[in-house]
Amino acid sequence: MKYKLLQLASLLLLLSFGVFGQQDTTVYIEEILVQAKRSNDILQSNISASSIQLGTPRDAGEIFKDQAGFGIVKRGNYAQEPVLRGFKYEQLNIMLDGGTKSAAACPNRMDPAISQISPDEIEKVEVIRGPYSVRFGATMGGILNIISRRPEHSGGLKFKGSMEGGYESNGSNLYSNLHLQTLHEKYDASFNASWKDFGNYESGSGQEIASAFKRVGYSLKLGYNPKHNQRLQLSWRQGFGRDILHAGLPMDADVDNSSMISLDYAITSLSPSLLSFKAKVYGSFVDHEMSNKRRPNVNVVNSVSNTDATVIGGRAELSLKGGTNDVLFIGIDANSTAKDGTRHRIVYKNVCTVPPTVFETPKEFDDLVFQDSKVDDMGVFAENRLRINEYLVWMTGLRLDMVTASIRNPAADFLELYGGKIEDKTDLNLGATTALTWKKGNGPELQWAIGRGVRSAEITERFINHFTVGMDAHEYVGNPNLKPEVNYQTDLRVGKDFKHFSGYVNVFYAYIENYISAYVDSTLPRKYMPCMEPKFAKRFTNVEESFMTGFEVGIMVELLKKLELDLNAGYTYAQNVTMDEPLPEVPPLMVNASLFYKTEKIYTGIKSRIAAEQHRVAASFSETATPGFSVFDVLFSYQPIKILEIKLSVTNILNENYAEHLSRPYKNMDSQSLYFEPGRSFNLGVKLMF
Repeated sequence: MKYKLLQLASLLLLLSFGVFGQQDTTVYIEEILVQAKRSNDILQSNISASSIQLGTPRDAGEIFKDQAGFGIVKRGNYAQEPVLRGFKYEQLNIMLDGGTKSAAACPNRMDPAISQISPDEIEKVEVIRGPYSVRFGATMGGILNIISRRPEHSGGLKFKGSMEGGYESNGSNLYSNLHLQTLHEKYDASFNASWKDFGNYESGSGQEIASAFKRVGYSLKLGYNPKHNQRLQLSWRQGFGRDILHAGLPMDADVDNSSMISLDYAITSLSPSLLSFKAKVYGSFVDHEMSNKRRPNVNVVNSVSNTDATVIGGRAELSLKGGTNDVLFIGIDANSTAKDGTRHRIVYKNVCTVPPTVFETPKEFDDLVFQDSKVDDMGVFAENRLRINEYLVWMTGLRLDMVTASIRNPAADFLELYGGKIEDKTDLNLGATTALTWKKGNGPELQWAIGRGVRSAEITERFINHFTVGMDAHEYVGNPNLKPEVNYQTDLRVGKDFKHFSGYVNVFYAYIENYISAYVDSTLPRKYMPCMEPKFAKRFTNVEESFMTGFEVGIMVELLKKLELDLNAGYTYAQNVTMDEPLPEVPPLMVNASLFYKTEKIYTGIKSRIAAEQHRVAASFSETATPGFSVFDVLFSYQPIKILEIKLSVTNILNENYAEHLSRPYKNMDSQSLYFEPGRSFNLGVKLMF
């Protein structure tokens, strides 16, 4: 760890040198779209801070729950993970502030990268629905760029902040947040801290759901503006999770510590042809411990896993003006992801004998989790935006990645499975995209995009060795010989704004080669407790042909001057062509509706989520159908004076007993069931602003 920190410090030192000319302009580091003036360029949509904070989500993953086309993977009540149109995990390019990336240290993804960011510090989220930008790393299914709060410079020295706290009745949940900011023309400093203590909640039927967790986190952002057109920014954040129950997994997280550091430099208006230069270096470090000490099988085997994940990377980008209406982005980026860890087992009895054999002296074993593996990715890219005329913008992009995977401490049986020697594997991945945006006057806006997105297999898919990392009870085995996934996707979007009404329709089709999934391999017997079902392990493999197609649609209507109706829906039809069955873990048809009344002091309304039954499931993946549901929430926010805001809400007001399709079912618990969502809850929050 010390060596890795020294590497990162060296990169930060190198980046801090060099200052270019000056002009009076504003410099923003975090935005994806440097030159764009419309938020929906290249099929982009934004999720605002106001919509995030009104619902007080428990983690950053939960904020996508009511967005068109999204679903949520839930293994516990914390660290939920978004799925976009059926694309999930590393198929989505998830980053913070335009490029900072992290990785889960847990093989069961108890700590996905998005969980390391507190929702309280988010200013907005930029979503690109497809492989339609090449500037921010290899992208297969979409981009989620989470932008943390930015300073608002207005001259002079200013200090402002806020304090917030709240209570939720279902689970006796407590939360609080503190935000402080100092602003000056030359410098700024922002501090954010959050604390959450959540208990087990009850489902709509009254069943107690193991879901408690505790988390404390903070972030610090320091900015310095040497000249009006330059900015240097240092960001540091840490999170500390404790006693996180994951009823949908065979173990719980006892400890989850994460640290993330980044240094950004940006300069604009260097010359008439050189518009901007941006550079970033970052590091992410996660230490994770999980165990089965709260599970009924702890008297048979006591298991504790300690794992870690490190990501070190950086990027540099120039934007050039090729003509009056032409902007070219060129750059390079790189990241290295390393994972390691050991599971220590103390076995008290052998349950495979009849009767079970109790060991007088318990037997102890150490199992290699990630086998000290890493994946390095270096990419170069060019993306051009040309305004052909007053109505038409043409975007093109090209990207080349060299991805190298290596295993440095393979287990003997894993090595034997692959011929006694596992060589480093290098993929050369070519990504490309093009998009047209047409809008004439007050008429409709038409966007058509085509992209080729490529993703190489990640560490778990390559190197996991007989661990139960899926939604079923199978052991999973990695495959170092996996081919990269390739997604050929096209989107067509039509939108129109009227005086009191706006709407859009987006249809897409994605043809996927070498889709990575896991299937039962009858040549791989179960390694641990071989007498138990299922008898054979699953091995990660490529599916030659598959496709996804579907739509998102949305309307917003201003019914009265301050009364607004918002409605959106999304659906994906996904098929494994090779095996003639549906692709697994795809959200069902979802409809989200809200009716809100807004004034300067009052923000109140009702929102609903309606899900259809998901009967298109993959039998080979041990996936089962999920019934539909309808859930309604009432929210109320009142600001009686400038410095005080009071928030009241009742969530799941009809006390619906329901489960999300992507939620993991109960595992290794005293009773097995679907992972039901919380029943009715009465919630109160108070926020002071100064």
